[in-house]
Amino acid sequence: MKPSSFKLLFVLLPLCLQAQFSIEKMDAPESVGLSSFALSQMTDSLHLLVENQQLAGIQTAVIREGKLVHFDSYGYANLEKQIPLNEQSIFRIFSMTKPLVSVALMQLYEKGLFQLEDPVSKFIPAFKNAKVYTENGLVPAAKPIQIIDLLTHSSGLNYGRSIPEELADYYRQANLYSAEDNQAFALKAAGLPLEFEPGSDWRYGISTTVIGYLIEVLSGQTLDQYLEEHILSPLEMHDTHFQLPLSKVDRFTVGYRWSEQNGLFVSEDQYNNRYTRKVTLFNGGGGLVSTCLDYLNFCQMLLNGGRFKGKQLLQQSTVDLMLQDHLEEQRNLQGRLRLPPHEYGFGLGFAVKDPGAPGGIYGWGGAVGTYFKIDTRSNMAYVMMIQLSPYRHLELRERFHHFVQAAIAE
Repeated sequence: MKPSSFKLLFVLLPLCLQAQFSIEKMDAPESVGLSSFALSQMTDSLHLLVENQQLAGIQTAVIREGKLVHFDSYGYANLEKQIPLNEQSIFRIFSMTKPLVSVALMQLYEKGLFQLEDPVSKFIPAFKNAKVYTENGLVPAAKPIQIIDLLTHSSGLNYGRSIPEELADYYRQANLYSAEDNQAFALKAAGLPLEFEPGSDWRYGISTTVIGYLIEVLSGQTLDQYLEEHILSPLEMHDTHFQLPLSKVDRFTVGYRWSEQNGLFVSEDQYNNRYTRKVTLFNGGGGLVSTCLDYLNFCQMLLNGGRFKGKQLLQQSTVDLMLQDHLEEQRNLQGRLRLPPHEYGFGLGFAVKDPGAPGGIYGWGGAVGTYFKIDTRSNMAYVMMIQLSPYRHLELRERFHHFVQAAIAE
């Protein structure tokens, strides 16, 4: 059965009138120097993945010069029940949580509550006696983990994957995500051996979840409270949550997996899942759900140099600091870093794709294929939402990025 686009016109009208971006009021791509034809080629290509049953559904959006010029939903939020995706669909964004939490921490930086070079143990004493894993056993770290190491994923903490089996055992035994809250998570994390000396290499991992607890220590609020008051509410991200309200569960997408043997199959139900149950561990590394339009507001704030509808969430200088590549020392030590494909470096919470120009292109993605990029040179941001694992075989992120860049006509 071929899916079709789906709009809720009269139900959404009150929300759309208040929103930063409205699909009912989209501007023509040509009004901001983009090609409608090129974007239509993109949607045709991406729709084929749904029609060929490689994806349940896909949603893409592009903003440029403060205007929404492309928004496309195709396929299903719930394939089995034939519930179409639409602009109100809520997605698991996993690691796209990290940039939000990194911005939150940098707000506290602006208040002078810490310095980037401060040791994490200054605020979370359990990290004071960190040890590094070596083939000859555990040795005391030569230097402390600094806060900038958490922001750049240079702390030596990882996800317990693609590492020596003996080190991976420590992660399995810690059972990190059984922690009741961020404090318990951070204490478990502090007891783990580091993969390398802090600041000497890059490895993606649990650092931003530790940042979530650091925000709690510095602000005196739980992470969900801090984000709601200082990030989500000011940005009008009203559909972004750690725990999905009961009234919004019908808008939640199903999580899918894919295998060559079985094709698409359900990995996480729409109604009975970790997001609809009581949440007490506010995972700053990957715990949020959100909508495409909500996330565009976050992107627009960054494009505006930290400003959104008259509210200054971050200073321009802080945004610029976050967008610098902070891995020069690590690159000098290691030569080649284990960054994701097509990424050059890493700032304070974001991968930096092109540091040659001011700001360049930066962004990040989530574990089930969600993805965003911000191109400061072109005053543009673009977001893609899917719910599929694994997803890399489709090369969707690369295709989406190249399609949008190819649509730039001027």
